[in-house]
Amino acid sequence: MVTTTNKSYYLIVKRMFVTFSLLFLIASTYAQSKKNIDSLSVIERDFQFQLFENRYFDIPSLINHENIYKYTYGEGRFLYSEGSLRHPQDYKKQNGVYLETASLADLKNTNWTLYGSLEYLNTRKEDVENNLTYGVKDYGSPYYFFQQTSGLWNHQNYNFKVAGANKVNSKLTLGAYLNYDTNFYFRKNDTRNELTALKILGKLSASYQFNDKHLFSVVLSNEFYKANSELSNKFPENNTELTADYYLNTGLGSYIKNLDRGFDTKRSVPEVQLQWFLTQDNWDLSIESDTKFGRERWIDKNIFKVEENDERTRYSFIDQEFTIFYNRYKANSLFSLNLNAAYLKGDGKVWDETSTVYAKNFTTTSYSLATGATLLFYNSFLNKVSLGVNYYNKEQFDLNYAYTFDYQYLEPQVTVGFNKVISKKAALFADVSSTYHYVLDVEHDPFAANNIFVDWIGNKIADYTGISTIDYSLKLGTDLRLRNKNSIELSISAGYLKVTELSKNSPNFYSKNDDYLNLTTGLKLHF
Repeated sequence: MVTTTNKSYYLIVKRMFVTFSLLFLIASTYAQSKKNIDSLSVIERDFQFQLFENRYFDIPSLINHENIYKYTYGEGRFLYSEGSLRHPQDYKKQNGVYLETASLADLKNTNWTLYGSLEYLNTRKEDVENNLTYGVKDYGSPYYFFQQTSGLWNHQNYNFKVAGANKVNSKLTLGAYLNYDTNFYFRKNDTRNELTALKILGKLSASYQFNDKHLFSVVLSNEFYKANSELSNKFPENNTELTADYYLNTGLGSYIKNLDRGFDTKRSVPEVQLQWFLTQDNWDLSIESDTKFGRERWIDKNIFKVEENDERTRYSFIDQEFTIFYNRYKANSLFSLNLNAAYLKGDGKVWDETSTVYAKNFTTTSYSLATGATLLFYNSFLNKVSLGVNYYNKEQFDLNYAYTFDYQYLEPQVTVGFNKVISKKAALFADVSSTYHYVLDVEHDPFAANNIFVDWIGNKIADYTGISTIDYSLKLGTDLRLRNKNSIELSISAGYLKVTELSKNSPNFYSKNDDYLNLTTGLKLHF
């Protein structure tokens, strides 16, 4: 059962959601003076949406860039997934619905370009094992509640995004962005933890056009995140004393035991982004730097006395990314290339009541390199060919137990898209992809071999992390042209994850027969 406070908050968010919906519908009635998305196939539209999200949307003052297609759509999807080949801290089965509406449009007779979107997700996640703060972890943080029983999550998400860009003059464009993202995680039959999470991300940006070729942008932003956990000792089934205990994980083997109330989690992430954009006659290039400095705190609700420290843990990190995009345009094709390099370093500290200091007990470092190339062939049966590869390396260390957990993998990917026009009003499409997750190395050294964390969680995570897999994805559907350049897209998507090589860790919790299946049916209206 959700607490009274959460119910009130839930009602407020619902009212905000309705209000924002009305504002969105009003904004979407303005005329679009630039390119429309209706001339593209589904394969081409999906690619342009992804390019907009990855290249322009992070910088609000670029949402009026001349390369961007204007669009308005509404979408609904039904989600289903099930299988045992899943991370131990994730769900083994999910079903639910996802709704979204979004619009990018010029404001008539002004220099404004506006973007707005609303998203709603309602899912039921089953067989989440030890994790009692599902959905909270991010940026490499080790902190979460755990317990030796699996459970069921009911998850609701309300996500509102709005952005605007104003061309002040021929040189300067200013932009702003706000993301208001609310999540409710609760259990109808098991009240061990009810979680309300709020993330607010705000951005201010400026883009300056030095000449016809060179554009420079800068973004200042901050992400504020707060999660409120409500632990409860009500259990509908009989549990032993051990399985009924709460623990706060503070590392790879470190934890805080004997908790009977929840914590408040607060995270602040300031961010600085810089981008240089070069435009030529038939190609363009952008280089972007994205730097984040963040701090996360877990605050104990049990502590009321002023002289006591209520901050039980602290986690700080730096997250640095470099991204390059290159596009070459031809009359009937587009070649797009992207490169990304990322580095994250984080340190965790726990309050030591005896020494009255924060003792450093956890470190993590991760690196990733990714590249992808896409060829779009407009108005062609072979509509898209994409190739990509991703390398990832993560190192973790628990200072309390000298417990190391490092791994690295390589992921090549290939995607092919097809579009078959069957009449002036209808077309069939198919998007087929395959990703091979190849584990290069896993180093799992549980020095704290008798630690309950290692017995329950660490060994199983190490076994899963060491598995090489192949993931097949397929999206099939039809695109129907309606009146007034509107269209409706009907699709079904499937993903199948299969073991190719088991982990060399022992014991093995997974087998060669384990797999995971995702199914999605959707309807998308462009208007």
